[in-house]
Amino acid sequence: VYLGVRVKSLEFHEPRGVLRIRGVIEDYPNWLEGAGGSYHSLDVGIGSTVKVMRSVNRGYVEQLIDALDSSVRLLIVSMSIEETTVALASRLGVSIIATINNNYIQDKESGGSLLNQRYIDDVFKSIRQLAELHKPDAIVLAAQSMLINSIPNPDVRGIPVERVTVSEGGLVGVYEVERRGYLDKLGLRLGYETVNKIMEELGRGNGLVALGDEVHEALSMGAAESVVMLSRLLMEKAEEAREIVDMCMRTRARLIIVPEDSEAGKVLNGLGGLAALLRYRIN
Repeated sequence: VYLGVRVKSLEFHEPRGVLRIRGVIEDYPNWLEGAGGSYHSLDVGIGSTVKVMRSVNRGYVEQLIDALDSSVRLLIVSMSIEETTVALASRLGVSIIATINNNYIQDKESGGSLLNQRYIDDVFKSIRQLAELHKPDAIVLAAQSMLINSIPNPDVRGIPVERVTVSEGGLVGVYEVERRGYLDKLGLRLGYETVNKIMEELGRGNGLVALGDEVHEALSMGAAESVVMLSRLLMEKAEEAREIVDMCMRTRARLIIVPEDSEAGKVLNGLGGLAALLRYRIN
C-alpha cells in the first residue's frame, strides 16, 4: 500500500531501530476513501522503501556528508606481554574483534626478549587474517616503550603500519590510542582531538567554549570555529541538528559528528551532546 504523507514530526526509536514518521495523509489509494487529511504514523526501518518528495538543500546535504563520511578503516593492534587486543576503528566507532593470549610466557628466549617469537608469530598470523577480512587502510601497532622496539612490523602487503607507544598494552592500550587522538591524525575523524581541546578550554575557564543552546548563539555571531555534535542528535533532534548544520555551513565552522559509542562520544554526552570551540569570547 502506498501512502503519501506530509511529514509533521520525526522520532527515532532506538530499541526498535526504526524512524517513526508522523504526518497528514495527502495521497492514498481510491479504496481508502476519506483517508485524506487524517493523521498517520509510519515506522521506517532497514529494508523499508520510502519516496521523498521535497526540495533538497544541496549545500546542507554536502556538509552533512562531509561531517559523516569517512571511509578510513584502521586496525589497532595493542600488544602486551600477557595478551594482544585487536580492534577495528571506523566511522561507527571502535570495536574489539580479537584477543590473542600469550601461551609462551614461561618460555625465556636467548637474549632476554620479553616477547617470545612464537607469540609474535601467532599475533601476526591473526593480523594477516583480519587484514584480509576487513581491508584496513592502515595498521596501528601499539605497545609499551619497553616492548615496542622488540616488535617488528607485521608483513601485510600494501598496508602501512603506524607504531605508537602507550602506557599499557591490551584492551587499555586500544582506548589510549583513541583518547590521544591518533585516529584523528590518521584521517578517522572521531572527534576526540576536538573534544579533548574543549575539555582543556573548559578547565582554563577562558570563555572559549559554548555548550548546548550557547552553540546556537555562537554560530549566529560567527564565533564558532569547530562544532562537535553527538550522532544520536541527528535522529532524536532532527530539526535542531539541521539548523546546526545549516549554520555551520553559512559561517564556515568545522562540524564533526561524534559516534555515540566512541570514547569522545561518552565525554561529549556528559556535556549534553553539543559543544563548540570559539574563535573569540561571547557574552
